[in-house]
Amino acid sequence: MVRTLLHVLKYFLGNEPASTQTTQAERAAVGRYLAGRKCLVEIGVFEGVTTAAIGQGLDEGAVLYGIDPFFAGRLGICWGKLIATREVNRVRSRGRVVFLPKLSYEALSDVPGEVDFVFIDGDHSLEGITRDWSDWSARIVVGGIIALHDTRVSIHHPNTAQLGSFAYFESHIRHDPRFVLLEQVDSLSILQRKSA
Repeated sequence: MVRTLLHVLKYFLGNEPASTQTTQAERAAVGRYLAGRKCLVEIGVFEGVTTAAIGQGLDEGAVLYGIDPFFAGRLGICWGKLIATREVNRVRSRGRVVFLPKLSYEALSDVPGEVDFVFIDGDHSLEGITRDWSDWSARIVVGGIIALHDTRVSIHHPNTAQLGSFAYFESHIRHDPRFVLLEQVDSLSILQRKSA
């Protein structure tokens, strides 16, 4: 708790950046696929670094739904949500970012219709990624993008092979005939839906 409070204090004083598990190269890769997207979903906001990067690349009228349970700590405050909100508010966006403080499967009905971009960086357990893939891959329009974090071992994420997200990507997602793998950057895999 003390370490968290120190981080929050340093962040709001401008002495420490928001925490993130994505690399600059991963965020840049995601940014290459934002043009023309109107309904976007991010699962796993954390402190909003990737959310802000996506938000900055939104087209006019686009909506990004940032889904995270934002669990409160001992003081009843979710510092991550406060930081994420500030990170998003610091960037210029032509679109809109809407935070949904829920688990990904609880937020399914809060996101209207089909989506054309999903970034999954939430529950990395085998059960969690299996559910996220089942729930959200079916909502992607043909031509839509789905990006999955921690699905590839890299120097930035050497322990990725121990995660359910890596195992499920290798055993199922990589072989899903509805999608084609476009690129992999660090621990990120980006796929496009090619058929219904």
